[in-house]
This record gives sequence, C-alpha cells and structure tokens, in this order.
Amino acid sequence: MRTITLGYDDGPAARTALDWAARSAARDGSELDITTVTSGLGGDARRIDRMLEDAARRVHDTAPGVHVEVHRVDGSMPKALAEDARSADLVVVGIRRGSPVKAVLASKPLRLIAHAHGPVAFVPDGWAPNDHPVTVGVDDDDSSRAALLFAAAEADAAGAPLRVVHAWSMPVPTLEGSVALISSPLQVKDQHRRILKDAVQQARAAAAVAPIEDVLVSSAPTPALAHLAPQSSLLVLGTHRRGVVTGGLLGSVAQDLLGRVSTPIVIAPNGR
Repeated sequence: MRTITLGYDDGPAARTALDWAARSAARDGSELDITTVTSGLGGDARRIDRMLEDAARRVHDTAPGVHVEVHRVDGSMPKALAEDARSADLVVVGIRRGSPVKAVLASKPLRLIAHAHGPVAFVPDGWAPNDHPVTVGVDDDDSSRAALLFAAAEADAAGAPLRVVHAWSMPVPTLEGSVALISSPLQVKDQHRRILKDAVQQARAAAAVAPIEDVLVSSAPTPALAHLAPQSSLLVLGTHRRGVVTGGLLGSVAQDLLGRVSTPIVIAPNGR
C-alpha cells in the first residue's frame, strides 16, 4: 500500500493540499498521514491536536474509505517533515500562488526537495479537480526518468491520458562546438524527436497508459509547460538534485513554475 504524507498547518494552501491528497489516496487506496511540524505553530498541543482532528474529519467526509493517521513532529520545517516522511511514497504540501520560489533564495520548497527522499507534490491554493491529462516534461538526459515513471503511474491510476512534452531549441554555436556549427535545424529536431519517442516507449513499458500524447515543442521548456499547465491535471518534473544555492536543485523550469500556475506540480528526483 502506498503512503502519502501531507505537511499540514491549517492554512488555505494546506487545506487545498489536504483535499488533493485525500482524492489521490481514495483513487488508489493509499494511506494518508497528516503531519504537523510544531516549530512554527507554538506549543499549544491541544490546539494542534484539534486542528489535526479537524483535518482527519475533513478527509473522512470527502473520502470515507481512506485510512488516515495524524501526528505532530517537533523540529523545523522542512527538514523535520522530510525526515518524518522518509518511508513515504509521496510528500504533499500546499503552496501559495503569487509567491514564486525563485524570488526567495533557499526557500522552503527548495529545501524540502533537498531533504526529501522521494517525490514531492506542491498543490497551489485555488486548485480544483479536472479530467485533463497528466503532463510530464522530459529532458535530454536521464534526470527525467523518475518523473516519467511517476507520471505514467499517476495517469494509469487516475484513468487519465498522459502527455509527454519535450522542448528543444537550436544549440548556440561556439568556436569549440564544430558539431553545432554544421548541424541543421532538421537534424537537431530529429534528434529531439527520438528523445521524445524513447520517453513514450518507456512510459508504455512502465504502465498501461492509454492514450499517450507526445508533444515536441520548439521553445524553451518553461513557456512550453506554462502554456500546457491550464490544460493539465498535474505537472511532473525531474531534477538533477544539485545544491540550492547553485539554482540547479529544481532546475530553472520548476523554479519558474512553482507558485505561478494553478496546476499541482510533482518534483520526482532520481534516486540518490
């Protein structure tokens, strides 16, 4: 049985994330663990316990069959949540729209990914369910493999289409890059079309997903995925898992999209 851990603080974004997590758990029979990190909420244990009981009651009202556990953890966010969710299959947190993580160096979303041991879902306040495809962005290296497999499984469980997106552009010629100088746009496009085709084959092998839409876009990845976000039930992205300060932890695409779109985003890093 899959376990979903929800980081909960009773704010509007957290309540939206709770509804998203409950819906996801009900769909595939996952167990939902609602966790509050007490460092930011003061020491009123009874108030926190009532908050968690209300959250569990909300899940039971909207998704009666879901098994719910609630508890609080002492520590600081997001490290305490990540450590508590070490064995979880998915960590879910709410995020406020209008506060992109790129504007805040080493923000909590970035640090949560740094500490997390698996995929993390960021659910924006204002999210509403829909029947759109699950969209996954694939890169031209192996950083997207875990994201692709996660997206295929999610689409399969939801009975939703899977949309595999690969954005490409012509390389910038350099004095050392003789290959870039002689490659034609058609040759480069064909190389990226093969990358997309391979990704679709991996998705088909991983889950019984039907249909799969493949989208090859001549564009930078961020605008391509931002354009498709309103037509998606979920965006799934990979990461190289580099340091926060370098800006490479989520990659510029995730940093640009988190907090800006109304679609939930899952960051699925490859194994450590």
